[in-house]
Amino acid sequence: MNISFYTGSSGMKAQQEGLNIYANNIANINTVGFKAMRPSFAECLYVRYRETEPQWETGHGQYVMKTDLMWEQGQFTTTDQPLDFALPNDGFFMVVDRYGQTYLTRDGAFSITFNVDAQAWELVSAAGEYVLGYDGEHIQIPFETIADEDGDAAVTSIIDYVELEQMIGVFTVPNNWGLDNMDKNRFAVTGRSGEATPEPDYDKIRMALEMSAVDLAGDMVRIIETQRAYQLAAKVVQTSDEFIRIANNLRS
Repeated sequence: MNISFYTGSSGMKAQQEGLNIYANNIANINTVGFKAMRPSFAECLYVRYRETEPQWETGHGQYVMKTDLMWEQGQFTTTDQPLDFALPNDGFFMVVDRYGQTYLTRDGAFSITFNVDAQAWELVSAAGEYVLGYDGEHIQIPFETIADEDGDAAVTSIIDYVELEQMIGVFTVPNNWGLDNMDKNRFAVTGRSGEATPEPDYDKIRMALEMSAVDLAGDMVRIIETQRAYQLAAKVVQTSDEFIRIANNLRS
């Protein structure tokens, strides 16, 4: 077995995964509530080929041991949208998709849609999923009812925003680092994170959004470092291949 060849190829694979993670961070620099990810690399198994020489150990490359979510809070930006909300704490909004699966998110760019099944206007996330209240139920929009000139009651498009803000649930988990990072800027609760619990006392900021927490300059530096490591691993593969070719030519 050509150990150097497989050592270099494992390094290329690991660094490629790192490049993909950093590139994904930079691609989401403008995604509301986005949390960056950081890969952690580890060395593969070492093998001792001579029991009489315990210090002679040969490594077998590297791999991505884990990928951690970075939970630094992003900067807040004010908006003119009354349905935008930001969380100045470690809480999450909870949403449910059409299959009944619940997720957590920091993205508070909400809007209103009409739920045909419930025959009601309800609050939805930027991904079109229903936002949940503290009781785990859909949030139906509280419209005000006023009388027209004839004295008949009529529903208007005026929303009681104070009441709506109180209805939006905020949840926390015991271990944020145990959450699974999903698509559409969502996180899934796992056994490592613990169950989500409502936090009625947590504040919400209306007409504001938490921007991406990506460190653009830092990730650009990491991409350059990872590219250099990838090139070095590729050089190991190339050199190993050249040695094999030379050895084969000598045999012939």
